[in-house]
Amino acid sequence: MFLFDAQRQSPWLRIVVAACIALAVACDERPPSTPTPQGLAVEGRWTGTLIDRSAGTGVFDVVLMGSDDVGTGTFSLTFADASANLQGLVLARTRDAPSIDLSINLTTNARDCSGAPGLFYSARLTLNGNRMTGTYEPAIGCLLLRGGSLELIKR
Repeated sequence: MFLFDAQRQSPWLRIVVAACIALAVACDERPPSTPTPQGLAVEGRWTGTLIDRSAGTGVFDVVLMGSDDVGTGTFSLTFADASANLQGLVLARTRDAPSIDLSINLTTNARDCSGAPGLFYSARLTLNGNRMTGTYEPAIGCLLLRGGSLELIKR
């Protein structure tokens, strides 16, 4: 008695063999793939004007890098009076783009603005192409910077 009778091939045998092959292929485990992070919407160098209610007009220069919806970077703020110049760190959140949230942390001291690195400002900007505009306010600020407007253009 043969297990497979060439003259009496049952369609069930073909179905069982096909099912076994399909299950073997379906159980093939492939290594997991890590998705490539999306680029940060505001990544790059941005330069523009900061107009403060107390300090007046200054040049705000920021460089941002990151991925997905969070970025970090550095900034410099330059006024005509060099004793008011500041530098620091920036955290950018783009989750609600085109609304962009910036947390601005001063790391240097300037006239009427001591206490770094404990001084923070919050900016809410709107991204429109290569331009961001909006306002900023002190979270924990100093007498030099009391809030105002910010306009940045991507370079």
